[in-house]
Amino acid sequence: MSLQQRVWATVSGAFLSMNLLIVATPLTISWPPKPWEIACSLTGVIIVSIISWRAIERGFAPVQKVARQIAETPNLDDAAPIQAVPEMPDLDSIVDAHNNLVERLRSQRRATLTALIEGQELERARLSRELHDQIGQTLTYALLLLQSIQDGADQEQKVAMAQEAVRTSLQEVRGLAADLRPSVLSDLGLVAALTSLATAHAEATGVVVRRDLQPVPDLGWAAELVVYRIAQEALTNSAKHAQASTVTLSLHCDQDTVRLVIADDGRGLQGSTPGTGLASMHDRARSINAQLTITDNPGGGTRVELRIDRGTLPHDSLPED
Repeated sequence: MSLQQRVWATVSGAFLSMNLLIVATPLTISWPPKPWEIACSLTGVIIVSIISWRAIERGFAPVQKVARQIAETPNLDDAAPIQAVPEMPDLDSIVDAHNNLVERLRSQRRATLTALIEGQELERARLSRELHDQIGQTLTYALLLLQSIQDGADQEQKVAMAQEAVRTSLQEVRGLAADLRPSVLSDLGLVAALTSLATAHAEATGVVVRRDLQPVPDLGWAAELVVYRIAQEALTNSAKHAQASTVTLSLHCDQDTVRLVIADDGRGLQGSTPGTGLASMHDRARSINAQLTITDNPGGGTRVELRIDRGTLPHDSLPED
């Protein structure tokens, strides 16, 4: 029996029971009603209500069965497919939708974990390469200079060169540490961190970065780190993949909505397949319940927009009072 038929049968049964009760009893109600007539009427209403409640409870038992199966689902790992209820075919679409949703969430989580692992491995490879090619070689050069001082020739010059090599290595170590955890973000705030990021990007790549950064309310460390990392990834992509010559970096707040926009004049998406970087940006945005859109600019280039609703930020991302 379908859900519509069960509702119709329940309502009709309650109405029929009430009428049968009235017809089967030889009671009449005078005006004004006498106390015993009021008592009989209330008794009849109570009886009909109990019968109706039991009929509704029995009629909607399959719905409650499906609801219990959904509520008893502990997590995605242990979630078993919900079984359909043969006596109510109308629930088959709900059961199928739930089972499909669970499977899609599992697939999305697997893809997210894969992208996360790939991102970690790429970051480790980058750090290993920079430690070996830059810091390792510089320190080796300094060590050779210090060893050659024993020869006695040009000692002062070699010491100065070794000091400069060690100083360069320290700067590179500080740069790697800043990439891993930008201290300027916690020390000076989001606007200052984005300003520093834009300046460093322009100096490193030669890309013109136009800034329109307005002060925004405190979003908390986690959310501000997401904003910083997405801006960092978008700037990197604009120079590495889009081959842009000009990038606009803007940050605005409209009431409770904070918006970050990175727009460039590069090649645009051009139907390219999203890589690990773009997947990481979307994952970061989802972690703070933000919306991230990456589209082609009408005039050419790529536009990355992050919209943060301060009212939907996770509790662990909110700033401390």
